[in-house]
Formats: sequence, structure tokens, C-alpha cells
Amino acid sequence: MLNLFFRKNFYDGWDNVMFFFVPNLILDFAVIIFTALCIPGVTVFRDAQWYLFVWIELAFILTAVISTVALAWAEISKKIADYETYEIREFFKILPSCIADGIKFGSSIFVIMIILALSIKFFFFPDGENQTVTLAGLTAGAVYCWVSLSAIMILSWYPALRAEQHKSYFVSIKKCAIIFLDNLPVSIIISIYDLFQCLVSIIMLGVAPGVAGLTLSRANALRLLLKKYDYIDELQKNGTRASSYKIPWEEILKDDLEANPVRGFKEFWMPWKSE
Repeated sequence: MLNLFFRKNFYDGWDNVMFFFVPNLILDFAVIIFTALCIPGVTVFRDAQWYLFVWIELAFILTAVISTVALAWAEISKKIADYETYEIREFFKILPSCIADGIKFGSSIFVIMIILALSIKFFFFPDGENQTVTLAGLTAGAVYCWVSLSAIMILSWYPALRAEQHKSYFVSIKKCAIIFLDNLPVSIIISIYDLFQCLVSIIMLGVAPGVAGLTLSRANALRLLLKKYDYIDELQKNGTRASSYKIPWEEILKDDLEANPVRGFKEFWMPWKSE
């Protein structure tokens, strides 16, 4: 399953990389505005405590904007993953309908990041002469960090799941947790892959793969994982016990394997000469 995921996701990203520029450049512009607004706080108001609250508010707004764009592009990513055609104007039509869930999604991420930052600061880098790093503190800090990272990995499924099912926010988050826990090794591997994409995005200044590439990878992963659940549902209809489940990935992913054969040099750089 993972071999097909990496291959399909790379092919889909390569074939649609020019369209990635649209959401990614929008977010680059948002980051530039955020940075421009924060610079006065560093140079002029660095001793004013109230300006910290301005930074927090700006960071929250930026997170909400990124989340909204991610949810809108997840709708396009689903079409790409499903081999459907799309027009870039669809992204702008979908965008307003994603604002409410984007704020909820962004708020969740923002709160988790604040908790994670405070946990690291409090348990690993305590201030004051009478505050020292202790084994109990390190243990508690490690627990907070792992819980926060797990919550982030759960939330990372949300854009793709929302595009797939369009359920309410909290119902979708519950399903994200189920997908994460039921496919823990796959979720961790894909999260590491997404971290790699984030590093590449930083090098590429957010142009590629960026948020567009991250949402596409989750859309492709969810598409493949949902076929497992379709297979399990079919077994349940036939009265097969849960203990007998063994997923025949090559069988249930046959169509996707045929649609994504291994490409050679010509297929990538000169597709008109591939035949």
C-alpha cells in the first residue's frame, strides 16, 4: 500500500505542480504580510509586553488563513487523487465555504502548538534560580510533547476527511482519531513524509510542495485506506468474523496499480514521446 502511495502521490504532484502555485503563493503572501506586521514589534516595541498579544493574534489569524486554504485545496486534492478533472477557479469558489471550518481547524492547531511550546519551555527550560530540570519534569514534558504531536498527527487527516465526507467538525475529528489509531504505523510514516515535504517547502520558500502538496498526500493516503474499510464492510456483510481480516492490498488496489505504472524518463520529461 505504501509503495503505491508514494508512487501515486509523486506522480500526481508532478502532473499538477503548476497548479500548486495558486494556493502556495496565496499563503506566501499571507506569511509576508504577517512578517511585515511583526517586524515593528521586534525593532520598536520589543520592551512592550502588550505587543506580545498582537503577535499572538496575528499568528492565530495566519493559522486560520492557512487552515482555510488547506481545506479548500483539499477539495481539489480529492479530485486529483480520484483521477478527476478540475479547473483552478473551483478552488476560489470553494474557499468561502471553508472559512468556518478553517477557523475551527486553525484554532485546534493553534491551541495545541501553544500548549506544546509552553510545555517545552516549562519542563525543559525552566526559568529562575530555584527551578531546575528534574526527572519528573522531563517525564511530564515528554508526555505533553507526545500527546501534542499525536494530536497534530490526528488533525492532519482532517482536510482530506472533510473533503471526502463533509461531516461536522467534531464528528470528523473523531473519525480522524479512529483512522490514526487504526492505521498507526502508516500514519506515522506518512507524518514523517509530510515533515520531509515541509523541509523541502522551506527550501523552496513555500512554492512547492507547500500546503498543496501536503493536502494532496493526505488525500491519496485516505483514498487508499478507505478501500480497506470498504473491503472490511463487504466481509461483514458476508458474516466474516473480525479476527479473520487480512487485507489483500494488491487485490483491492488493482485499479490504482494499473493506473499508476512505473514511469520512465520519457513519461516524466517528454510524455509526448512515451508511446
